[in-house]
Amino acid sequence: MSMTLIAASLLSSGAAWSTTPVSEENHREFEKKFTEMCVENEKAAMKGSGVLLAEVTTVCACIAKEESKRVTSEEVREFVIEGKYPASLMMKSNAATYACVEDHKTP
Repeated sequence: MSMTLIAASLLSSGAAWSTTPVSEENHREFEKKFTEMCVENEKAAMKGSGVLLAEVTTVCACIAKEESKRVTSEEVREFVIEGKYPASLMMKSNAATYACVEDHKTP
């Protein structure tokens, strides 16, 4: 399939760009699920590190809230309903992680 046909197919299906606004309920669902995933992922890494679960939970919630500001309805659907973690969310997560970790550094 040529690139033109692929692009036309994506455009006609609406899969390439989501224009549906993300509802407050969807933002909350995303933030809850992302925070849970983040905390679970960090639990294994923090064993014996002296990092408190409360600190990890606070940073994970911050990342979820930062990332939620930029998610599309398509990304929310993929993450919350389908259980997928699209590459676009990973990129947004990296920026959100940097912002939140900088905010929570101890002097």
